[in-house]
Amino acid sequence: MWLVLVVLLAAGCAARSVTWNQTPVRATAPSKGPVFVLQPIVLANEPGNVGRDFSAIRTMVTDRILAIVKERFPDAQLAVNRAAPGIRYDLYRAAVGEPVVSVDEMNAAASALREGATHLLVPTISEWKEMRTDDPVGAVVLPHNSVTLSLRLMQLEPPAVAGRVTFHNQARLTLNQPALGLLDAEFRRVTLKLITN
Repeated sequence: MWLVLVVLLAAGCAARSVTWNQTPVRATAPSKGPVFVLQPIVLANEPGNVGRDFSAIRTMVTDRILAIVKERFPDAQLAVNRAAPGIRYDLYRAAVGEPVVSVDEMNAAASALREGATHLLVPTISEWKEMRTDDPVGAVVLPHNSVTLSLRLMQLEPPAVAGRVTFHNQARLTLNQPALGLLDAEFRRVTLKLITN
């Protein structure tokens, strides 16, 4: 009976929060693409009680985002971190509007533009908490799995922010599931909305 209750509760186990900032000045969402995807930047805080392998997490999140983007732009691909001519680094940095823009992102933007991309999708993981428990009481005790991931869509020529969204999802129970599962159907919907006119 306890197992049935847990399964029923698991069906509605996620609480989502989505914050949009889609007020670009001159930029537009891509119509033809392709859109390239940067491997996520990691700024995550507390790890939960499982620990984290960010190399594996970055790969899994990249694969998830790239699969979603390919639904709209089949030619989408991972942006390569390689310096290339053709992009104005000063204009790109100013367009981002953040104090620091990583060298990886700058090089990926230049490389993506050279390869024919119109936009670069830049994910940032600011929270990745994974929890496990070995007893039924622990399933309901906080904290639970939670992720916060921001997506910034950059128009490459001329450089401009085409949109931003922050997605947060937190499980309501600890069911020893990977945190990746929190990048669910709602995350897919949010990502597609960001990259679609």
